[in-house]
Amino acid sequence: MKMNIRCAILLLSTAFTLCVVGDVVAQGSAVRQSEAELKGSYSGESAPKVKKRKSVQITTELGLGVGAHYNWFSVQPLEEMSAQLKMTMSYGAALQFRLNIGKVFGIQPEVTYSYGTIRINDEPHNFSTKARLNLVQVPLLLSLRIAMFRINAGPVFTLMDTPYYNIALNDNIEKCYLGRIYPTVTYAAGVSVKFAKCMMLDLRYVGQFMEKKAHCEYLYSLDENIQPKAQKFNNKIGNIQLRFGYVF
Repeated sequence: MKMNIRCAILLLSTAFTLCVVGDVVAQGSAVRQSEAELKGSYSGESAPKVKKRKSVQITTELGLGVGAHYNWFSVQPLEEMSAQLKMTMSYGAALQFRLNIGKVFGIQPEVTYSYGTIRINDEPHNFSTKARLNLVQVPLLLSLRIAMFRINAGPVFTLMDTPYYNIALNDNIEKCYLGRIYPTVTYAAGVSVKFAKCMMLDLRYVGQFMEKKAHCEYLYSLDENIQPKAQKFNNKIGNIQLRFGYVF
């Protein structure tokens, strides 16, 4: 009887030991399998390949430029007008900010200042002078980049346009304004080239959509008894700008 009990206990302990060992072996193989799968996912053997999405790269540029402008100024009087108005060369500077969207497209707002003169010549009244023109404009251009070239076009907003001249009258210096010459909104189109990594050469045409009605008032005599003479006319103005700049 005792022998049977001992045999039964021995059999049970042997079975329990085999079950524990089997469970440990099974757990070890499962761990090894999971490690193999994890290694395979890092090495790309078992994990599916996922295509990476290319994000649009956005970069910025800041530039400074100076240049010369060749202007033309056509005047069509609305009434009898003895004076002739003519613009000469002007000179300017620009501060530009460029937002590059990818490698092709860009947005380029600018702030430009130019200084020039307008010749007023009235031979019948023996009057001649030069009016100073201070002009501040804000171009908002869209840009298309092709290799080292950039094609730019967009509207131009005029913030300040104050042509004036000084004249001695009654022992005082009088400032005479001609009125606004440029429309509030014009347009610009041109091409620029970037070279030597940070240099920029820009060629641009600036024009207006339609003729602008202007009011010109000027003094054609130093005689204190003669009042300023007013002239009304339509004008159309444009220029070609050549600018050299540095891009940061």
